[in-house]
Amino acid sequence: MPAVVVQTLAEQLHLPADALAAYRTRPNTWYDHQARIVTHLGYTPFNGRQAFRLTRWLYAQVLTSIVRPSVLFDLTTAHLVAQRIVLPGVSLLARLIARVRERTGRYLYRHLRTRLSLTQQVALETLLSVPAGERLTHLEQLRTPPTRVSAPALAAALRRVDAIRVLGVSAVPVDDLPEARLVRLARHAQAAWAQTLVRMGEERRLATLLVFAQTLERTATDDVLDLFDSLLTSLALRGETKRRRERLRSLKDLDQAALLLQQAVALLLDEAVPARQVFDRLGQEPLRAAAATVQELASPQEDPLAEALSGSYATVRRFLPALLAGVAFEGTPTAKPLLEAWAFLQQQEAGGRGRPKWSAAPRTVVPKGWARRVLPAKGEVNPQAYTLCVLERLQQALRRRDVFVPTSERYADPRAELLRGDAWEVARDSVAQALNRSLDPAVELARLGQQLRTAYAEVGRT
Repeated sequence: MPAVVVQTLAEQLHLPADALAAYRTRPNTWYDHQARIVTHLGYTPFNGRQAFRLTRWLYAQVLTSIVRPSVLFDLTTAHLVAQRIVLPGVSLLARLIARVRERTGRYLYRHLRTRLSLTQQVALETLLSVPAGERLTHLEQLRTPPTRVSAPALAAALRRVDAIRVLGVSAVPVDDLPEARLVRLARHAQAAWAQTLVRMGEERRLATLLVFAQTLERTATDDVLDLFDSLLTSLALRGETKRRRERLRSLKDLDQAALLLQQAVALLLDEAVPARQVFDRLGQEPLRAAAATVQELASPQEDPLAEALSGSYATVRRFLPALLAGVAFEGTPTAKPLLEAWAFLQQQEAGGRGRPKWSAAPRTVVPKGWARRVLPAKGEVNPQAYTLCVLERLQQALRRRDVFVPTSERYADPRAELLRGDAWEVARDSVAQALNRSLDPAVELARLGQQLRTAYAEVGRT
């Protein structure tokens, strides 16, 4: 003990400081005093019952969090102090945490391994091999995300998603297993070298590769959707820049045509000038040419984005077939017209005798800003403008989350994160144990009431 503590204690007991030096000569005195201190302060000894309760609490923490062992050790110490339980030895607590983590890991690896068929196991093992003529393993190739914003990069990202799906493990059920442990496995596989994974035990290696493949499919789908959003935004900006440049070049012709028409209107409004003399003075052909120039160059009343994207169809065609076939969209009821238009484009891309005519394309998805380009005449549909319109509507719907992708991480249905029914009944006890909460509402209400009374008392004293 620090000397200042011993000196203070001696003063409080009215004893000389050297009188406490003999306290450490009799170990039994320590244990006798420890029992008295525990009884006086209302602490509970760390016996078998408390060890069992602590083990249950540790299992709940390990299954619902991804904290490191050192952080878990600190959390365990804080939990015991809050429960007024005498702290066990450091080595005992460390061994208990290590044993719980090891048992939880073995349980997880074994269950994931048994859910894989022989074909799926072979497919996962191929991730750690180097294909002929390549320098990197298949695993390293798949976990390399796209780095450019372009149509070829988006097509390559879609091929990457297809290559992940070829493994055939997307439908392996893992929802009933602790999500925190799955996240840890996926994170380890994302950063580990292939040689490190090869040296793992078979159960752990297959479990890690399975979780990694399922997680990678979701993140790769996110990469596709992020790239799609960035590419459409880039095309719109590029088209808007081109439109403004062309408009600046045409302003001189527009001004000349407008001045000629202004002179014609001024003559027509002059009652002293007969109408026929307008054509004699200005000429019919120059007036018709001026009117045509104004008609061509004047800005139409349409969506600027529609005009900016109007020249991007050739770029879109480079990734559109893969996007139509590779991503399955779902949506809220408000996105039904968009999903119907997307299904129509999929049928058009599939071809065959059952392909519908463009005149039968769903038109409720077309806003007023796009109507002039998509529907140039009654009963007609411009296929290129319709495709660009649907893609632009899809981009906006993804940003609003009206449309979502079930196999995505960030663009998934937000409502799917809520536990309902049997899933909540299975996870309820573990969640309550990890949060140190009671499943009895009366207990929680009493705790909140006590906290409220304590807060009022503190405010009153201040």
